Amino acid sequence: MEGLEETVHIVPLGYEFDRAVKPFEHVKVNRVYLVTIDPGRYTGPDAVRKNAKQEFFDMKVTEALTGMGIEVRLVRVDMFDVLSVLQCISSLIIAERVQGNRVFLNMSACGRLTSVAATLAAMAHHVTAYYVWADRYAESPDEEHDHGLSISDGTKIRMLENLHIARPDDVSEIILAELSRHEGGLTTDEILAFLHQRGVEGYDVDFRLLDTSARRRHQINYLMRLNKGILTRLERDGHVVRRRVGRHTIVTVTGSGKYLASISGMIPPSTSSQRGPEV
Repeated sequence: MEGLEETVHIVPLGYEFDRAVKPFEHVKVNRVYLVTIDPGRYTGPDAVRKNAKQEFFDMKVTEALTGMGIEVRLVRVDMFDVLSVLQCISSLIIAERVQGNRVFLNMSACGRLTSVAATLAAMAHHVTAYYVWADRYAESPDEEHDHGLSISDGTKIRMLENLHIARPDDVSEIILAELSRHEGGLTTDEILAFLHQRGVEGYDVDFRLLDTSARRRHQINYLMRLNKGILTRLERDGHVVRRRVGRHTIVTVTGSGKYLASISGMIPPSTSSQRGPEV
């Protein structure tokens, strides 16, 4: 019914079945997002074989979950790119939170790199991440076919403690997201123009349209607010770098700044999505 809180799980998926499915035999869930590899990202004989193997587990898990009456949505992303996974998981969490739903993340049914990125996103958004223990590991192709790499009854689950990940304020996240789209960086005047275009409070006037005296006055005020209130803090925390080039100050985003921009949900992930087959 519309308006009722739903329970949603996000499950990044590798060559696993038990770890992705068995926990749902013991809990009620409305919807599961299976985040899995985009087969179009990589080519070559080895990639074709791996993509086919992943497709097998995608369909096996999807069919099992839909058979339990759970809505399944497949989301395909570059699982080997940390920023893409951060963007994808964060966007899913934000979208479900807007609907007032409870979100959980299974970080044990995928590869290590994806697991790290997914857990970071979950903790940044205060979502409970959990680990499904394996009772043992598959020892034959038949066991792997039936259970995936890990064999588990799904009853031993460890909820992870949520570490506090300090995110910057909204305006700083907007700036980091925009800087992430410009590898060469932006001048401080370009950042001011962007903040005005976004309608950010405190940057209401387009000073470029004013006469010389008023333009200079507004520009100085805005630059002081931007530099002292935002950029100095972001630079101190290692998220941006400022450098002087002629008369301009160029601001570029660092690796940690890109992580925060990806977590913010302000960078649309490059994903494709589809629903699972109907029950």
